Amino acid sequence: MVQLRFIFARGGELVADLNDKTPATQRELLRILPVDSELRHTRWCGREVFLPVVTGVPLVQENQTGIVSKFDVAYWREWEAAPGVQPAETLSFYYGAERLQFHGGLLTVNVIGRIRWEQEAMLDEIGERIWRCGFEAVRVERISE
Repeated sequence: MVQLRFIFARGGELVADLNDKTPATQRELLRILPVDSELRHTRWCGREVFLPVVTGVPLVQENQTGIVSKFDVAYWREWEAAPGVQPAETLSFYYGAERLQFHGGLLTVNVIGRIRWEQEAMLDEIGERIWRCGFEAVRVERISE
């Protein structure tokens, strides 16, 4: 099973098990790992933490939803980006169930996996910490079980 590990600058790690419903999305995300970035809190979407990524390729919509559960890990991009414009892309995880929306309306994401449930306390701690601080450095890497 392929997994992602999120390593946080202020301490702690989270491990996500990837699903089998998003092969194209995962292939491109795994290609760019490891990634060092900055996690931010998505205050307009609720209990979501995200980091910008750049795959450089137009990914397809797979396993799409606009309603996520606690523990979900997802990929989002500007699905309707103008031709010739590099769309914004993010990798995110959720420390609470949410209906995804922003000032422009509803959002959809590709759910690629889930944080391990036994890490719930750490997930909550990290989500709240980033909500209070606004950002935190993170490293995301591939691991296999």
